[in-house]
Amino acid sequence: MNDFIDNLSPFPLRLEIELVSDCNLQCVYCPRQYLPRLKGYIDFGLFKKLIDEAEGHPETIIVLHRRGESMLHPRFKEMLNYISGKFKEVQMATNATLLNEDKFQPLISALTFLSFSLDTPEIYDRTRIPASYLRIEEKILKFLEFNNGRVKTQASMVKTERTLPEDCETFKQIWQRRVDRVRIYEKHSLNGKFGSLQNPRSSRKSCVMPFYEMLVYEDGIIGRCNHDWNGNPMGDVKQKQIKEIWHNQKYKDLRNQHRQLKLTDSVCLNCDSWYPEIGWQGIGEVVKKK
Repeated sequence: MNDFIDNLSPFPLRLEIELVSDCNLQCVYCPRQYLPRLKGYIDFGLFKKLIDEAEGHPETIIVLHRRGESMLHPRFKEMLNYISGKFKEVQMATNATLLNEDKFQPLISALTFLSFSLDTPEIYDRTRIPASYLRIEEKILKFLEFNNGRVKTQASMVKTERTLPEDCETFKQIWQRRVDRVRIYEKHSLNGKFGSLQNPRSSRKSCVMPFYEMLVYEDGIIGRCNHDWNGNPMGDVKQKQIKEIWHNQKYKDLRNQHRQLKLTDSVCLNCDSWYPEIGWQGIGEVVKKK
């Protein structure tokens, strides 16, 4: 078993903070369709509280997205400015619809990694409604030129039952020389079952996420990981500190279930998208820049 599972870190090694649960797109394969009331925006004061506590642990990886589009937040640039320079690694994913030049420098100053959620030109306009591929590609290319390699970048797409092998190859050919990494994800959360996969792995192992990551939704509720979209809360950072929740009884019980591989937690029990170790790439294919 991994050393960090046996020797729990006193603070989450990765902290996801959802800035916005709302989204301006209706992607056909997104799990948002099963939770239609996701319209929230994190309170700026709560965001600052989280960053202030996490700042005492600068090695913690900070992630600034989850179920929605982070750039929708009216104080998005203020959040970037507030977090800038405080952590070794800050990551974010975006659909790039709101990626304008006035955000370029704040993004570069605050982030170490930025992922763009895309599709091939042939299918993009049918899957990421109502965005336009040509407009989004233009925005991303302008950012990449301005960025000049300072922030590591990724282009990602979702592989569904309708995706052809040539679609994946086309996507890689378009983006492999433009960004640092191309990633093709497997479609997940089938039929409203969060974390489920069409082709689940057969040999279940302990998932590292309860030992590695804490996810804070925009309303302060704590989720188990990025596949816990609506499970029973692990805690509430409006009521407790991050560190206190990280060591509460709910987390202790969940970790013991994973150590012993005796899962009773409904979210973890029904999830196929478990992560067996830190640094594992997850379900899908990753291709680095040529």
